[in-house]
Amino acid sequence: MGKDGSESQVVELVDEFAYSEGVCFDPERITLEGLYCDQLSAYRARRVWEETLGHSFLLEPKHDFILRVKAVGSEPRYALRCEFLTACARYAFWRLTNNQAPEAQYIIETAHIPQAESRQDELWTAPDLKQKQEAAALQQLAQMGSQVESDVGGISSILMKIVQRLRGAQ
Repeated sequence: MGKDGSESQVVELVDEFAYSEGVCFDPERITLEGLYCDQLSAYRARRVWEETLGHSFLLEPKHDFILRVKAVGSEPRYALRCEFLTACARYAFWRLTNNQAPEAQYIIETAHIPQAESRQDELWTAPDLKQKQEAAALQQLAQMGSQVESDVGGISSILMKIVQRLRGAQ
């Protein structure tokens, strides 16, 4: 994009797309972001992310990375964002987003789920880490798909009426 500000507009539009719960990453901003349906899950994930980044990559909070939880939109959703600041932290980010640390990646993906036998199904079905633009694009495609389904339903009913009229005219 050019220097006329169009690049920042594109980034802002991508940020405003709604995406489903789970963890996404933004390779340009070197951030991880988790979206959760309640505040408790967001803060539980924050604690687990901090422990995981410390134990798996020897990173220090507030020096190597910053974790923030904030409310998102009018719905009761909470976003947890992790910004990687130092070179060591950026390397940890690269390892997480390029399948080089699968254990740590899995812990981050499932950090919001309480450790209980009744929640085992959620641990198995937790969404995989994906690029933020990819997640927004998937959400947009899903919305377009439902729109196409309703349009096709309308078109097919119109075609059926036309066929019925043609048959009646014969």
